[in-house]
Amino acid sequence: MKIKFLSGLLLLVSGVAVLHAQSPASVERSLIKKLADVGKYGSYGETSDDKKLAAANKELTAILIRNGDRLAILKYAFPKLKDEMYVATSKDGRLRIYSWDTGTGGTMHDYANVFQYQGKSGRVYSWTDPETEDTSGGPFYTEIFEVATRTGPIYLANSTFIASTSMHGQSLNALRIDGEKLDQAAKLIKTRSGVTNEVGITYDFFSVVDRPERPVKLFFFNAAKKEFRFPIVIEDDKTFLGRVTDKFITYRFNGKYFVKVS
Repeated sequence: MKIKFLSGLLLLVSGVAVLHAQSPASVERSLIKKLADVGKYGSYGETSDDKKLAAANKELTAILIRNGDRLAILKYAFPKLKDEMYVATSKDGRLRIYSWDTGTGGTMHDYANVFQYQGKSGRVYSWTDPETEDTSGGPFYTEIFEVATRTGPIYLANSTFIASTSMHGQSLNALRIDGEKLDQAAKLIKTRSGVTNEVGITYDFFSVVDRPERPVKLFFFNAAKKEFRFPIVIEDDKTFLGRVTDKFITYRFNGKYFVKVS
């Protein structure tokens, strides 16, 4: 019995080792396969199946989480995966966000996100929101801007939210890696209403529908000046959800906070 137990234990350990020995390219293929299942069984496909969709999304998250402690995965460019999901990586390569449409929405799209980062020790971690009963849509992340400071880099994650065909939103969230933890609520943006970790706008998508890029780019970053800008949105009789104008609000880092300069 002891020999059988030890043999089973060795097989289990061996299986875990093989799992973690998967090459980054192999992990990429696994993710692409599960994303295909999400597309197949999601609410936007022709063969919708809630149970199979839930299983595909769960396994997608599981693949990213169980491989998320590997530096090789964080450093891998995922050239093929980028055509299937959003993979936003900071300039220094220490922070990455994976985002994909879960296929569970309608005109409101629901995105899942997995964060991966490298702590001060060099160890790599992954994190995602815990499952809840909340079925409201989540955003997807497309870019991570980076600001160098004396106390370490500040990351500004640009996300887009699709509430309906017309109502969209974009935000910029400030994050920091504090030792071995990811601070997702770094209050570094000083607004009229106080210090916050996020600024954002909501707008009518049809006011920018003629722009060629997808997703539409509304937040811009100037690394040399350590500043970001985004358009002023106004409501009028034709666009009560908000019309994107060609005028901008600019925030600049003053050594402690991002403050409005124009």
